[in-house]
Amino acid sequence: MFQYLYVQTEYSILQSACKIKPLIEKLKEQQLHSCAIVDEGTMYGTIKFYQECNKNNIKPVIGLKVKYHYNDKTNNLVLLAINNFGYQNLMKISSRLQLTNNNIDFEYLQKTTMGLIAILPYEESLVQKYLERNDAKNAIQTLELLREIYSDFYIGLGIKSITNSNFIDNYFKLLKNYNYQFVALPKVSFINESDYDAYTTLKAIKNNGVLVEGIENDKNNYLHDVKSVETIYYNHYDMLENTSKIANMCNVQIEFGKYQLPLYESGLDSFAYLKELCSIGLEKRMQNFEYSYDKRKYYDRLNYELNVINEMGFSDYFLIVYDYVKYAKKNNIFVGPGRGSAPASLVAYSLGITEIDPLYYNLLFERFLNKERLSMPDIDIDFPDDRRDEVIRYVGKKYGKNRVAHILTFGTFKIRQAINDCARVFKLNDVKTKEIYKHLQAVNTYKVYDNPSLKTLIEASSDLQLLMNNYEDINKVLTIACKIQDIPRNISTHAAGIVITKFDLVNYTPLDEGLDEIYQTQYEAKDLEALGLLKMDFLGLKNLTNIAKTIELIRKDIPDFTLPKNENDYDTYKMMREGDLTGVFQLESAGMRKVIMQLKTSTFDDITHALALYRPGPMDIIPSFIRRKFNEEKVEYPHKDLEPILKETYGMIVYQDQIMLIACKFAGYTLGRADILRRAVSKKKKEVLEQERINFVESSVNRGYSSDTANMIYDYIVKFADYGFNKAHSVAYAKIAYLTAYLKCHYFAYYMSTLMTSFMGSSSEMLEYTKEATKKNVEVLNPNIKLSTDEFEVINGKIYFPLSIIKGLGEIKTKQCIEERTKVQFKDYEDFVERTKDFLAISLLENIIYSGALDDFGLTKKAMIENLKSIIDRSNYGFIKDMIKTDYTDEEFSYGILQEKELEVIGINIKYNFYQQFASFYSKYNLVKIANLSENKEARTIGTVKRVRETKTKNNETMAFVEITDDTSNIEIVLFPMIYQQIGKLQNGMILMISGKTQKRMTLQIIVDRFKIIS
Repeated sequence: MFQYLYVQTEYSILQSACKIKPLIEKLKEQQLHSCAIVDEGTMYGTIKFYQECNKNNIKPVIGLKVKYHYNDKTNNLVLLAINNFGYQNLMKISSRLQLTNNNIDFEYLQKTTMGLIAILPYEESLVQKYLERNDAKNAIQTLELLREIYSDFYIGLGIKSITNSNFIDNYFKLLKNYNYQFVALPKVSFINESDYDAYTTLKAIKNNGVLVEGIENDKNNYLHDVKSVETIYYNHYDMLENTSKIANMCNVQIEFGKYQLPLYESGLDSFAYLKELCSIGLEKRMQNFEYSYDKRKYYDRLNYELNVINEMGFSDYFLIVYDYVKYAKKNNIFVGPGRGSAPASLVAYSLGITEIDPLYYNLLFERFLNKERLSMPDIDIDFPDDRRDEVIRYVGKKYGKNRVAHILTFGTFKIRQAINDCARVFKLNDVKTKEIYKHLQAVNTYKVYDNPSLKTLIEASSDLQLLMNNYEDINKVLTIACKIQDIPRNISTHAAGIVITKFDLVNYTPLDEGLDEIYQTQYEAKDLEALGLLKMDFLGLKNLTNIAKTIELIRKDIPDFTLPKNENDYDTYKMMREGDLTGVFQLESAGMRKVIMQLKTSTFDDITHALALYRPGPMDIIPSFIRRKFNEEKVEYPHKDLEPILKETYGMIVYQDQIMLIACKFAGYTLGRADILRRAVSKKKKEVLEQERINFVESSVNRGYSSDTANMIYDYIVKFADYGFNKAHSVAYAKIAYLTAYLKCHYFAYYMSTLMTSFMGSSSEMLEYTKEATKKNVEVLNPNIKLSTDEFEVINGKIYFPLSIIKGLGEIKTKQCIEERTKVQFKDYEDFVERTKDFLAISLLENIIYSGALDDFGLTKKAMIENLKSIIDRSNYGFIKDMIKTDYTDEEFSYGILQEKELEVIGINIKYNFYQQFASFYSKYNLVKIANLSENKEARTIGTVKRVRETKTKNNETMAFVEITDDTSNIEIVLFPMIYQQIGKLQNGMILMISGKTQKRMTLQIIVDRFKIIS
């Protein structure tokens, strides 16, 4: 009889500990036939709840808790959808709540009542407050307004009210006099009574880590068993009956699996237009081919693809992608060559969506779009990460704000986040928290787990169990952390996904505020896909930004520069074979560098194979693959008919496409059926594998192969199913890798400058690229106030650091400096100071001096610093200032001070780069960098004095412990009296070359026996 009508799930963010799957399991145990989801103002979990209920033969009732305003007062309402009209209205109301910061008024509710049942949750209502203040008039007025607009209106009474004799004897009698309908409305915020602590902890996390007071009454908000509820409401049978009555009234039918694709343009014959564009595009492509080709084959493939696309109803999809890619190219936004399986489509290539010729690379269209497996095509496009948003804004403008949205994603409680938050709530000290992590790390290190739960790790660790037994606070933290793991903690925006709809978004999904004035869906990606909506990924790739900006820099000096049309440049491959791959897309890691060198990469195919192989799993076959390439290992084929398919990869399955071709050859499958097999065997489900074996063997035998051969080939496919990589993706990303390598090889300074700009916030990366440039004899220079901008620049073959990198300068001040010099170039130091003093503080001017940006003025930094204040003061004297002459010293600060200051204001040493400055000493005297020194060895090194600590020996002689530093590390050197007396007084910033023996006393030291003061 009784049904729950007020359940808040984990998707009432930080306000419920009720996970959907365990909830449905518990409902099933209790043999309940329906349940209502009523989350706080949002519908984030609606689709998941609906699908999980249907899966378990429980009727899902879709609801929403609404906070609305009337006459400056706030009231709460539970709304349940009777039908799809009601569901539509719930989505509109939820969207309104989220887009107006919960500012929804009674007038708006009046417009959206169709298909809805309204229940006033008495304990959370304005009516309760009125009645407790003996204001029956306003209480009844509030109820009457609601009854007037909702034909199905109830007052919902929770356990607190129904068990309160004062309420029953007084207020309940009053309300009954007005003939209101009542319904049992126990609220559920957690599943088991023991989950109350998890619930209060979530509320505390929402409250900045402070436990919320006054929620003791929520202790009853768990999923009671039905008999308990019926006992509590025993005297109010009608209220229990009404729960079933309401649940039976609610029949929302959400449709899944049917595509809701938008139109490119209404009234257009999309297929005819697509066909026309492809014919024009393919002709242009073929005119630029640098290889021989069979025109008929290209048109046969194009027509085949077009027919499949038309049959599946995806013409508009391709036109939409074509349109925004065209927009990007027209606006000089670099577009990636392709990703995923889309490069396998000749239609995509003809439209300019991809830059990979699928026939040239033998790519299979069915790997991308298969008419035998109904699924949406997936064309993800890479754009430069700094211009991706421009394309999204264009799409938003073209199709309308109400039809384009970002996609929501959830940040959930992972193990560390759950523990940290619980520790904060219960004030667990850092020592105990670190102890927890120490034991977690130990158990996760010695046992192999695939995304383990915290509960699993605790069960595997006797040390953690001991901690929990010995410390009540640790036990509490870990117990609750287990319960809240994987519950949503916050909402975020999908990194790439955009959804485009045929009609207004709110017909399909409730909305949130999004980025860049574009809405965000309340449903996440997999929910939207289940609803059949068109999701497109606009990915921002930093490497494309680097390519685009490198081209931009090159064209400043070489206006007609274009990227190469093919991948046949000898010098580029030579550079790869030598392992010179720093900054090259996908190839710069130590492991990949080794593979590229061992492969002796000389063709584009080598890069493609390397990208496909360098992954967990196939990585194990790389040594054999390399040996086979160089005839050091025999290439063997399990069957002679495999040779044409596996020859390019030396008898090994490297690509998923090869699995498909094998299935076609032996079993006679169509490519579409072969793709279904490929997907099936990769999932490794036993029953699926067995059924596919039967099908494959039977089909192969029918084609003349023996049963043994067919079984052997099937086993071979299954064995390598996990190894196979998407060839189309490998080819496309190999193209990006090649382009970055080509630019590095032939336009090194420009490319390196761009890389340095992209890693401007990382001192380690900038240092690495600076060293890389030095190796290539390209000068990297300090910022220059006359030449530098807000990015690294190449001027006369030299790389200049940007002004914006100077500490404290930032984007705005940099812009002001550039604008000032654009008017008239700075003629000297005094001119610069006088013209910038109004927007640059003295501290910033000092940082600019120490950065080296003013070195072109021909003064020492010491002279500029010493006279800075007097120049600023003098500039206020009017015409008299020209009569005052500044006397500049020729003295300079010590090398050590200049080095320290440069590092402080730029983040790395450029001019005062220790190793470069003293490179001749390292080679001449066979010196070792400090970081490379080891224990109990004779040592020779050089460094800058950083700190001197004098002390007395037992004989009252003076000795010193001195800290010296180079670019790599610091070390303490010990100067005993005799040596220290010879050195004399040491000062910070002096350069010492020393020799001696290393020893370990807490840290590494050098006992100095010889020295030389360099400066």
